[in-house]
Amino acid sequence: MVFTAILVAVIACGIPTSYAVDYDVLFSDETMNYADAGAYCQSRGMVLVSSAMRDSTMVKAILDFTKDRRYNYWVGADNLEKGAYNFLWNDGVSLPTDSDLWSPDEPSNPQSSELCVQIWNRYNLFDDTGCGNAKRVICEKELDD
Repeated sequence: MVFTAILVAVIACGIPTSYAVDYDVLFSDETMNYADAGAYCQSRGMVLVSSAMRDSTMVKAILDFTKDRRYNYWVGADNLEKGAYNFLWNDGVSLPTDSDLWSPDEPSNPQSSELCVQIWNRYNLFDDTGCGNAKRVICEKELDD
């Protein structure tokens, strides 16, 4: 089952109506590795969530949705291209390592095999993790004005 978070469906999935939504957001209950997650979103005309995670209203909506679930979710950020401690969103914008979105003591191993970013259910914040691990997926598409 796939939860599509276009505004009406988002409300049905638990994101309150008080959020102004500028994005279509899809929460998948399928699990897959990071590369497959990107392809999954792309096949739906979307990308792994990134721009929405820089919009404070959407961050709150997404984290409120994932908060009490026991799943980890891929987001569209990694350090596959730039190396240690240079995490980038899939649109090329930097994800600072001092961002409030990181879990305590994270990122912890970006020089090793933990090159991709997830929303970690332990803290409901970001964690660097292995790209080959299976996670649920959050996709986004910006809405046209």
